[in-house]
Amino acid sequence: MRKKEGKVLRIGTSGGIGLKPGTVVITKQALDACFLPRFEQVILGKPVVQSTDLDSDLAEELFQCSKDFDEFETVISNTMCTMDFYEGQARLDGAFCSYTEEDKQNYLKEAYAAGVRNIEMESSAFAAMCKLSGLKGAVVCVTLLDRQKGDQMSGSQEVLHGYQQRPQMLVGHFIKRRLNAMSRGVLSSPDADKAKTT
Repeated sequence: MRKKEGKVLRIGTSGGIGLKPGTVVITKQALDACFLPRFEQVILGKPVVQSTDLDSDLAEELFQCSKDFDEFETVISNTMCTMDFYEGQARLDGAFCSYTEEDKQNYLKEAYAAGVRNIEMESSAFAAMCKLSGLKGAVVCVTLLDRQKGDQMSGSQEVLHGYQQRPQMLVGHFIKRRLNAMSRGVLSSPDADKAKTT
């Protein structure tokens, strides 16, 4: 496979900011905990910063596919990627917590103002990998709760399981539409990203 033909998609779960539980978020940019679109790693003792921009055409195509689903809402927005699950995400329910509920809410408001609508821990490394390898990438995650309203999920296992199926449903539908379009000659090759599918 030539790298320009490749498309990789990450699906998963996340905590939302200002979204109702069950909303699907297609990532526009993966931001770090300072709301910057970067992934920093140390190579040979020196910090190296990589871009975390994702393919906008692929995100838009996924968003158009989402319009075929009435049972859940889908948005395109920034995703905040953190280094840990607790303090890094402004949670209050970990073993250690060095801030108050007010501090947490102020931070989440800053994140919202920066265009962040969900929080997880993988998108920055994933986006940097895609950028470095020349692959078109997308991140599709469902929100299990609104972090401005709490840190613990309150839905039943059945409801949460249903939420977790939504990114799979959207990506599966996207893949089927592309395969159908290719079989009809609408897409002559995987490179034809800007062609519209029906």
